[in-house]
Amino acid sequence: MSLTTVLYIALAAVIAFVAAFFQYGYKTSKYTGTFILPVLRFLAVFSLLLLLLNPKVTSRQYQNLRPTLNIIADNSASIEYAKQRGQVQGLINRIAKNTNLNKKFDIQYYSFSDGLHPLDSLTFNKPETNIIKTLKTVNQLYKNRVAPVILITDGNQTYGSNYEFYTSNQQIYTIAVGDTLRYDDIKISRINVNAYTNLNNKFPVEVFVQYDGDKPVQKTLTIRQKNTVLFQKQFRFSAQQNSQKIQFYLPANSVGIHHYTCAIATLDNEKNTVNNRKPFTVEVLDEQAKILVLSTINHPDIGMIKRSIETHKQRKVIIEKELNKDIQFKDYQLVILYQPTSKFDKVFKKLKENTTNYFIITGTKTDWKFLNTAQVVFSKKNSSTFENYSPTLNTGYDEYLVEDIGFSKLPPLEDYFGDISFSVPHKILLYQKIANFNTQNPLLATFTTKARRGAVLFGENSWKWRMLTNVENRSFEKFDTFFNKLIQYLSSEKRASQLEIRYTPFVYANGTMVIDAQFFDATYAFDNTENLQLIVSNSETKETKKLPFALKNNSYQAVLSNLKPGTYNFRVLAKNHQISKSGRFTVLTYGIERQFTTTNTASLKKIAMASQGNFAHIHQADKMLATLLSDKRYATVQKSVKKRVSLIDWKWLLAWVISLFSIEWFIRKYKGLI
Repeated sequence: MSLTTVLYIALAAVIAFVAAFFQYGYKTSKYTGTFILPVLRFLAVFSLLLLLLNPKVTSRQYQNLRPTLNIIADNSASIEYAKQRGQVQGLINRIAKNTNLNKKFDIQYYSFSDGLHPLDSLTFNKPETNIIKTLKTVNQLYKNRVAPVILITDGNQTYGSNYEFYTSNQQIYTIAVGDTLRYDDIKISRINVNAYTNLNNKFPVEVFVQYDGDKPVQKTLTIRQKNTVLFQKQFRFSAQQNSQKIQFYLPANSVGIHHYTCAIATLDNEKNTVNNRKPFTVEVLDEQAKILVLSTINHPDIGMIKRSIETHKQRKVIIEKELNKDIQFKDYQLVILYQPTSKFDKVFKKLKENTTNYFIITGTKTDWKFLNTAQVVFSKKNSSTFENYSPTLNTGYDEYLVEDIGFSKLPPLEDYFGDISFSVPHKILLYQKIANFNTQNPLLATFTTKARRGAVLFGENSWKWRMLTNVENRSFEKFDTFFNKLIQYLSSEKRASQLEIRYTPFVYANGTMVIDAQFFDATYAFDNTENLQLIVSNSETKETKKLPFALKNNSYQAVLSNLKPGTYNFRVLAKNHQISKSGRFTVLTYGIERQFTTTNTASLKKIAMASQGNFAHIHQADKMLATLLSDKRYATVQKSVKKRVSLIDWKWLLAWVISLFSIEWFIRKYKGLI
């Protein structure tokens, strides 16, 4: 309490004394025998003045804080497959009934699968296991508390980075569930394949096979499409050479979605054979395209464009510098106009007559006065100075999937300085960055109208991008993939549809099927007011269900779960406009959680020891609980809390003042002094 406040309180006492003396002090003959009245008046006035002064009073409170014990149980389907449901549930019940443990710890119960969840009930049917995400969440929730973790799991993770190297702020006590014996096993761990390929092309397939055993074996890998064997080869495995990466090519002979099955022959007495087979799907497109490049100047960009596009065998690039000749634009799927000048006048007039898609690239040789009048899609208020523009990827671009090829490290493009404006709906793929300043101006943008698709790149010297990605990755593949996705989008003969859907052609049992949809209005701007409905039917049982789509960012989404294995046909209906699109997907009997037959004790031991915790099998869990009870690191801590409270917050003080004045009044009334 400050000195000023103390002086004010002293002054209040003086004023209260003067008030009492003035009322009763010099009238002794009248108030003889009523000494209680001046005391009541002094206390009442003094208390009232204290309320008006409202000094702050410091109080100290003490709290006993018990350490938190987080019980986290694996709720994934692998626990059910290992027949450990009863063991896990029984352990949690024993912890809940352990009186000593509940006295020492504030126990919190959680379950986990794809992440951390409050423990309501354990179903053991979740299709994913992400241990690393779970541990990170717990550490974030209790980062300033003493909160050890008991992790009850088989240690097998289907998603996320390797958790055994995670550095935890809390001690982790791992309890291993399931079969800890080691069995020989061979499995297909991963298949890498492009989602799309072109007709009469050969597409690459990369298969990773992992062997867990001591004896040398020789097994055959087979790729089938229905009953036809497309690829077959034998491979050797041993304890030292326990993994193989197999690369080969498959032919794309017909258009459509093709389903394939990859299988590795089983071992003798192999316990888990479910992970010996894995399906994959490729969609074959008939997309032969001729690309026309028009330019009146020589520039390294033109050579880059031709080389990059023609890495795609289904595309051919024709470079034309004579612009006055009769060019048949209808023979081309895309026209690239490189740094247009007034010499392009005839070209733009013909483009207006045709519906050919086009891609404009500007630079220091571009005649912006002409370009602003030759087309109505965009314009630029340019100055006479040049500027360097570095690229920044727009992660919200949703016309097609764009991978970050390291745009932040790419050299800048050069163009005239000036503000850019569009007069049609457009989407920015790359933003301009000037020095270290991020702008909202587009460096690369795409647009769609009723007649065509188009794009514009505001800058020259993109050939440097291709060269730098080759230096960084020892391959042109990353840049060529990025550039060819843009070319594929622009050269597609399919006009934009008002209703677009995206989905995977198959999903594993117990997994979730996610169907994304977008609906566009007449100007091809995203419409978030449409009422989309999903109608799904099982092709065998004919069982049908309907559910609405939910709006999520710039798309609609429907999620299907607990689907039985089989083939499903579905239809997405835009009810307000009566527009629909159909599709088909397959639910496979193979569940990813079934690939594990033994407990991952090695990883569970490593993370327990690294965090200064402990490891035990589930039948040794009671010993671990006893260790926790005797561990002196987990003691109850008394915490002192210092609080400053305003006197006016003490409601009883107001009641005290009222009581004092009331008692004084009643005494005076009783004595006949009023």
